[in-house]
Amino acid sequence: MAFNDVSLTSGMRTNLLQLQKVNGQIERQQNVLATGNKINSALDGPTSFFAAKGLTQRAGDLTALKDTMGQAVSTIKAADKGISAITSMIEQAKGLTTAAYSALGSDAGSVATRKSLAAQFNGLKEQIDKLATDSGYAGKNLIAGNGLRLDATSSSRAAVNSLVGVDNARVTNVKSTDTYTIRVSGDGSIEGKAGDIGDAEQAHGLVGLKLSGTMNSSAGNFSDVQIEVRGATGRERSFILSDGEESRTINYFDNSQTVATDLKTAAKSGTAQVSSVEIKGTIEEGDTFTITVENQTFTYKATAGDTMIGEDAREEVATRLQESISNALLSGGRLSSSDLATVSFDGNTVTLTGQTTAGVVRDVSVSAKAENALTKRISESFASGTVVSFTVDRKQLEAAANGGNGISSIEKNVDISVSVTNLTGNTVTRSGNSERGSGKLSDGEQSFAFDSGTVRMKVDEKEIMQAATANAAANIVTTQVTDANTSNDVTVQLNERNTNSISVQAQNLTTSGQGLGVDFAQNDWADRADIDKAVEGIDGAQQKLRSASQNLSTNLNIITTRESFTKEFSDVLVEGANKLTLADQNEEGASLLALQTRQQLGTIALSLANQSQQSILRLF
Repeated sequence: MAFNDVSLTSGMRTNLLQLQKVNGQIERQQNVLATGNKINSALDGPTSFFAAKGLTQRAGDLTALKDTMGQAVSTIKAADKGISAITSMIEQAKGLTTAAYSALGSDAGSVATRKSLAAQFNGLKEQIDKLATDSGYAGKNLIAGNGLRLDATSSSRAAVNSLVGVDNARVTNVKSTDTYTIRVSGDGSIEGKAGDIGDAEQAHGLVGLKLSGTMNSSAGNFSDVQIEVRGATGRERSFILSDGEESRTINYFDNSQTVATDLKTAAKSGTAQVSSVEIKGTIEEGDTFTITVENQTFTYKATAGDTMIGEDAREEVATRLQESISNALLSGGRLSSSDLATVSFDGNTVTLTGQTTAGVVRDVSVSAKAENALTKRISESFASGTVVSFTVDRKQLEAAANGGNGISSIEKNVDISVSVTNLTGNTVTRSGNSERGSGKLSDGEQSFAFDSGTVRMKVDEKEIMQAATANAAANIVTTQVTDANTSNDVTVQLNERNTNSISVQAQNLTTSGQGLGVDFAQNDWADRADIDKAVEGIDGAQQKLRSASQNLSTNLNIITTRESFTKEFSDVLVEGANKLTLADQNEEGASLLALQTRQQLGTIALSLANQSQQSILRLF
């Protein structure tokens, strides 16, 4: 025992120990009330503490999974919104095809309408792709595809583009790899569509209307030939022939050609009669001029050579008539014994001089007339190689509706074809000889649709004849250019042990061949088959969109169900942990009050135990 240690009595030490024990219990009870937990550490109850901790940790893991599920739900909802918008655009595109079916005529207005609708269709297609690309959430896009892409090789595109008159060769809507052989052939011969020729002949009083020639190798075209007639009966007529951007105007039947007779000197005894016939106006090929002398008729019909002379054509006619009458005055001629003595001409005037006899008046009967040509032959050549020729029948022209005036178009057929054949031997051909609406080759982009993809190229009508003459050919090849990947797939863990998960695979809902399969409008919807192809693509796209939407809906339901389950199950785990650790505040409060009472009693007991020593103090 140390020198300064204080000795406690046995009673005091017993009471002190009890008081210390009560104080410890009070502190513990106060801690329980402060934390609300009856188990705050392993010392408070190792079994309950570690059991509660396991439950709490599992609940925390599930809560983290629930957050991941919530993000997955948002990703799926974003994709679903994209599908809804794409579906709306697909329906708009189908409406454009319906409008195109309503404008299937071959007239210029219908063709222009379909071309405009096709351009709108292409615009919608591009917007669908952009919409699919914009439907991502948090770096994931469930409708923009898995990265797989097929396309034509650059070398094979270059090979096709090397063909003269061919450019921008490519393959769109590629669904599988293939090799396509492109060949350009034909002799370039030109003719007109028979039905259009018959209609134009009837409308304008034409005979033998014909389109001919060979397509020019550097200035050719597939354009319709247009014939426009203007004017009126008894006035100048104009024929305007157009071929592409080139036109010719031919004026004729102006009715300005006339002949005028004039008695310059009357016949008298000993005086010769002098008469003149003057050729006036503009002379056209086929115009007929007649001078009748002493009941003998002399006629001359103006030729193409005469009209080429221009203003001198009147002199040429006067010369020819003078020659005919002069020959008739020769011995044995029709006028050798007539009262006509001589005939001469000066410019466009023919002068006739009679015989003279003393005491006798020798009259010479002279009359003249001019008539329009009943027919006129027209033949015009164009830079494209097209030759338009016909004969105008004046009577038929004047008898036609609207006096023959109006516009007629003649579809040009050209013997040039572009054909494309794939590996399975299927061939699609567009020919300049085809009728419009049946795969007709034209200037601009041409489309050749196969099950594996659509071959497209721009045809230059000015130069394509060079490739046809050479029977040129080349191949375009499609291959896989990028691999599929899972970067856009969404995988969601459904339990904390990583033994249950669901994967939502990204789908390609772009318009590509690997996706919806909606191609650009073919050939500006020139043919019904082109519109049919667009409708086929739209119908397939609608089915795929419905399937994709259903797939997303199924996955969304699974994930949202598991999300709700995870939340509720996490609550169960937390509740179970709380049952092991949470204190009953009422009970613990009552216990603290009892301990405080016991503490007071202990203090009193200790005081009583200490009174025996305090009594010694009274001795002093």
